Amino acid sequence: MPPRRAWLAENLTRGVPPRRLVALLCDSGVTPEQAQAEVASVAEHPAVVQARARMARHAEMESLLASRAALYRQHQTRDGGPRVERLRGLSPEAFFERYYHRNRPVIVEGLMADWPALSRWTPEWLAERFGDEPVEVMAGRESDGDPDFNANRLRSSLPLRELVARMRGGGATNDVYLVARNSLLLREAFRPLLDDLRAPAGYIHPDIAAPHSVHLWFGPAGTLSNLHHDHLNVLFCQVFGRKRFWLIPSWETPWLYNDRGLYSAVDIRAPDVERFPDFARATVHTCEVGPGDALLIPVGWWHAVQALDVSLSVTFVCFDRDARNAEWRDYWIGPRPEKVE
Repeated sequence: MPPRRAWLAENLTRGVPPRRLVALLCDSGVTPEQAQAEVASVAEHPAVVQARARMARHAEMESLLASRAALYRQHQTRDGGPRVERLRGLSPEAFFERYYHRNRPVIVEGLMADWPALSRWTPEWLAERFGDEPVEVMAGRESDGDPDFNANRLRSSLPLRELVARMRGGGATNDVYLVARNSLLLREAFRPLLDDLRAPAGYIHPDIAAPHSVHLWFGPAGTLSNLHHDHLNVLFCQVFGRKRFWLIPSWETPWLYNDRGLYSAVDIRAPDVERFPDFARATVHTCEVGPGDALLIPVGWWHAVQALDVSLSVTFVCFDRDARNAEWRDYWIGPRPEKVE
């Protein structure tokens, strides 16, 4: 399709009135008769007809979600603004009923009180215990404009002792990060680390040795996972150091500029509201987690995470329920890339 016809198809699909497109074509030097004929021809194409019908239904869904978001904001602002509740002594029954099943985040204190990891795990201890073991990391992240999306091509390996030295030797950096997809705890040499963890009783299924039920994150101050959502509920447990979270409700997805996969085009540190004006409508919660804090990241909730210190974190995805987790199965909201690197 010639570029002008493609431009017309895109704008008609987005709901731009045909008369507006005719006027724009005329402004560019096209005669009124030719402009009307071109717009009518594109509008009558079967693909455009179907796309416009689907966009109408999409607009109805967005309107419903906007109402849901408005009600949520009214509830949040009555208490001074969006916030993530922080509780201690929350029973598993209350956790599932009030937060997990209602798709709401919460920080729970005290769930990790019996973890040997809280008193044992430090970067230096890991270097002493596992220093010669090679670990896979994502390296060169600062030279990539989209390091989380392009994670596979950033994979590299280095001894754990060297990773710790790089973390301790420099300042804040997002250049190197050992993330969940590196699957460190699946390697035989690191399985002893599971002995230092405990499944929070009633929250997480007891068999944490099962593949992919628990993951480890390890990085320097400054690591950033920019705005994205997960396709599962996640219990994020902070062992060492602190992390800052930004969270946005799942039902505000239409305003998050989800341009590819699970990722948003918005830089959470400096949102460009001129380029992404709908982001101004988002309800952004911020919170900080430190050692011993467990944060529920509900399925579909948008979040960004930045390490404030050298940080060790553990995440669980197998909850102590028959279904183990509620999955967002068709989570590719934006255009699917031909190849995800």
